[in-house]
Amino acid sequence: MNLIARTALLLAVLAVASPAQQEPSAAGGPPPAPQVINPFSPFDRAAYEARCKQLGATDAHLQTFAAQIAELGVSRAAENLMRAMLPAFDAAVKLSEAADPRAALDLAKLLVATEDSAVQGHIRYQMAKVFLDSDDPDRAVEILTEYLTKNLNTTPLDPEAAFFYAQALGEIPRADLAIPRFKAFLQWFPDASERFRATAQQRIAELERQQESRLHVLADGMKKTTRDLRKQKTDKPVQVEQEGYIEELDELIEMYEEREKQGSGPPSGNGPSQSPASQSGLPDGDGSAKQLEKTRTVADRWGPMKDKDREKIESEVQNSLPPEYRKMLEEYYKKLGTGGSNQ
Repeated sequence: MNLIARTALLLAVLAVASPAQQEPSAAGGPPPAPQVINPFSPFDRAAYEARCKQLGATDAHLQTFAAQIAELGVSRAAENLMRAMLPAFDAAVKLSEAADPRAALDLAKLLVATEDSAVQGHIRYQMAKVFLDSDDPDRAVEILTEYLTKNLNTTPLDPEAAFFYAQALGEIPRADLAIPRFKAFLQWFPDASERFRATAQQRIAELERQQESRLHVLADGMKKTTRDLRKQKTDKPVQVEQEGYIEELDELIEMYEEREKQGSGPPSGNGPSQSPASQSGLPDGDGSAKQLEKTRTVADRWGPMKDKDREKIESEVQNSLPPEYRKMLEEYYKKLGTGGSNQ
C-alpha cells in the first residue's frame, strides 16, 4: 500500500478516533508566549484615498468607497474601489471568482507590471485567495510573506492578510507556526470581522488538539509528504520521511485493529466527532445549506481544458514572468495538473 493509500486509511481511522485527553498542568496551562511587537499600524484612510487619487480615482469613486465602508466594511469597499479604478485588475479578479485557471497568471503579470505598493498589496491578497481556493497553501504562504514584508500598512487588507497567512500555515500543515500567528491576529485585530475572529479561535483549538494527538501529528506529516510526492519530490529526505510514516502507521493500525477485536469499540469510547473541523476555505458567505453543494474548482477546470489553452498559459508563465514568479506559477500549475484529468 503506497503512502497516498495509507493516508486515506489513516484519515478513516481519524474519523473514529478522538484526541488524547490531556491533564491540565498545575500552573493552569503552558507559559505565555513571549510578546511580539505589533508591526501593523491602524489603517490610514486619508493616506489611502490620496494614493488612490494618484492612481486615477475620481470623486465618484471615492464617494462610492465612503458609502460602501458602512455597508460592506472597509476591506470589501477598498477591493471594489481598486477594481473600479483598474479594469485589468477587475478582469483578473473575475477570472478568480469563476475558478478560471488563468487568474493566477493574469494577477502575477499585473503584479510584475506595477510598482505601487497599495496595488501590489491588493494583487498579492487576491493571489493568496486563488492559491488557498486551489488547496495550495505553500504558494499562499509565499505570496502572503511578500505582502507582509513589502505591502504592510498600505491597504486595509492587513487583518485578512494576517489571518490567511496563519490559515495557510495551518493547512501546510505547520501547527507550530500557525497557532501563534492566529493568536497574534486575535490580539492585534480586536475589531476584525467576527467571522474571521471566530474562525481563528476555532482553528487554534483544532490545531492545539491535533498537536496533542500522535495520530494527528502522523496525519499532518503524511499529508505533507503526500504533497511532496505529488510535486514529484522523490529525493532521499522525502523517501526517509515516507518510510518512517509507513512504519508508524502500521503500528497504529495494528493497535486499532487489536482494540476492535477486543470489542472495545472506537478508541476512547467515542464515535465520530459531532463538531468536525472547519473547511480550509475562506470564511466568507453565509452558513446556509447551499455552501454544501459541490462547486467546480480550478483543478476541475484545468484538466478538461484544451491542450492548446493549457500550453498557452504555460508558455506565458515561461516568457512573461521573472524567475521568482515563474517558479511559483510553474509549481502552482503542476499541482493543478495532479487534480484533474486531461482530455
